[in-house]
Amino acid sequence: MFFLIGLVLASFLNALLYRIDNGYKYPDIFIRGSHCEKCGKLLKTYELIPILSFIIFKGKCSKCGYEVPAYYPLSELLLGLSFASIYYYSFSPIFYIVIIFFFVFSYFDKLYKNIPALLVDIFLGISIIYFFLQVLIKGSIPENAMLIGIIISLLAYILGKVLRKPFGIGDILVFLGLSLVLPIYFYIGFIYIFLILSSLYSLLLVSLKKATLKTPLPLLPFMFVSLTILLLFNKYIVEFFSKLFYF
Repeated sequence: MFFLIGLVLASFLNALLYRIDNGYKYPDIFIRGSHCEKCGKLLKTYELIPILSFIIFKGKCSKCGYEVPAYYPLSELLLGLSFASIYYYSFSPIFYIVIIFFFVFSYFDKLYKNIPALLVDIFLGISIIYFFLQVLIKGSIPENAMLIGIIISLLAYILGKVLRKPFGIGDILVFLGLSLVLPIYFYIGFIYIFLILSSLYSLLLVSLKKATLKTPLPLLPFMFVSLTILLLFNKYIVEFFSKLFYF
C-alpha cells in the first residue's frame, strides 16, 4: 500500500511541478486534465497509471508518438520504493518529508541544474527544527552526522572555489540539512553511494564523448537515487559501514 501511495504521489507531484513550471494559473493547475506535452491530447485514465501506462504504451503518446521522458516512471518507482522502505523498516516519519523534498529537488535540478532557494531554505529549516526537537526529547545530542555534514559542506564549498563551482550552494546546504536528520552510519553510506553513482555516470558520459570533465552535472537526482538505495538496503549498508568504521 505504501509503495502504491508513493507511485500515486510521485505522479501527482510530477504533474503539479510541470504545471507550476509552465505558468499554469489557479484553478487550472489542479483541475485541468493531464495531456501530452507535444500534441496536447487529453489523456485517459488508463493512460495515467504510474509506470504501468508507460510500459503498455511503450513510453509514447498514443496519438502523436511523442516519447515520454523516462524520468517520469523512474521517479515514480523510486518514490514508491522509498515510501515502502520507510514503512517496512519503521523509520521516523521525517524520512517521508525528506524523500519528498529530494524528489522535488531532483525535478528542478534535472531541468535547470539549479534548485529554488526557497525550497532549500524550507528543507534546511525543517532539518534544524527536527534536530533541536530530538535534543529536547532525548535530553542529549542525537547520534547523527551533523559534524560530518559540516565538514563535507565546507570541503564542497572550498572545492567549488578551487574548481570553479562543481558544487552549487544549494547542493552544499542540502548536504548540511540531511546531516541533521540522518544517523551517522546512514549519512556515511549515503555519501559513498552518491559519490560512486555520480562518478560512474560522469565517466560514462566522458567515455562516450557526450561531456567533458568540466561539464556541469545535476547532482540532486543522484542524491535522490542514493537516498532510495540507502532506505531500501539500509541493513546491509549499516552493517558494512559499522564494521568498516567500528561504530
